[in-house]
Amino acid sequence: MKYTNVLEKLLRENDVLIACHQGSAGGNIAYNTYRSMLNAINQGAHIVEFDISKTSDGVFHIFHENEEPIRFNRDEQFRTFTAEEIKKQTLFNMNMQAVEAPPTLKDFMANMKKHPNILLHFDHAQKWGKELLEALDQYEDQRQTIIIKTDVAATECLEALAAHHVKYMTLPKVWSQDNFDKIMEYKDKINIVGFEMIFNDLNADYISKEKLEQLRQMGYHTMINSIVLWADRQISLCGGFDDDVSLLENPDLGWGKLVEMGFDVIQTDWPLPLKVYLEEKGAKLIYNSR
Repeated sequence: MKYTNVLEKLLRENDVLIACHQGSAGGNIAYNTYRSMLNAINQGAHIVEFDISKTSDGVFHIFHENEEPIRFNRDEQFRTFTAEEIKKQTLFNMNMQAVEAPPTLKDFMANMKKHPNILLHFDHAQKWGKELLEALDQYEDQRQTIIIKTDVAATECLEALAAHHVKYMTLPKVWSQDNFDKIMEYKDKINIVGFEMIFNDLNADYISKEKLEQLRQMGYHTMINSIVLWADRQISLCGGFDDDVSLLENPDLGWGKLVEMGFDVIQTDWPLPLKVYLEEKGAKLIYNSR
């Protein structure tokens, strides 16, 4: 079974889909919580993206590993805590005030059942592979909304997806032409529904308008990530046509370029400004989230 009914309906009804990175946070709403996802949905997201971590005693939670210093104000790794300890460990708001504990996967999925037309992007699935897939099996009535995201280089995760009896929708992250060539070797083994394209070179073949249209004709959708990362430097995942340019200069120079290139989904940290921009440009956006 392909589990693609919700995805196909959204792609059919909308000119572009909006995905929100870690939900929409600010004020007293922390990232990677149900409240941040609800806020994103209320601002126009068709898709919410979040991260998965696991406690030392094997309980999955919604949390981005390596963000402990900015989310907990602690240096200990999430995976060293027990589930009982995490209940007492609160996330911080924008003023470094404790607001709520990271949600368990079980509680999070129970809340997301209220939004059966919202797609759920499980990011960095390669960290957990088979364990995560087995944990997701209990949410049988939500399989139409679950999408697994993994790096193509994570061969062990690809093999776990290929071997697993439930063929979850999968969105591989393609960073290069070599990545694209490799993942296509799995097209008959994994339920690949689309690709997250990441690029620096605007002339790369795998992100050309002709290639994106070809993939669409083959039944795949394509997502571009307009967020900006900071490590030791600013990193744009979409050739500079990103959120920062769109918000601080001109959205025609950012999001507008991504739409022109032909991507079906734009992932952003700023769902409401993107929604307003797309609607001003005449894009059809349909919402059945409640």
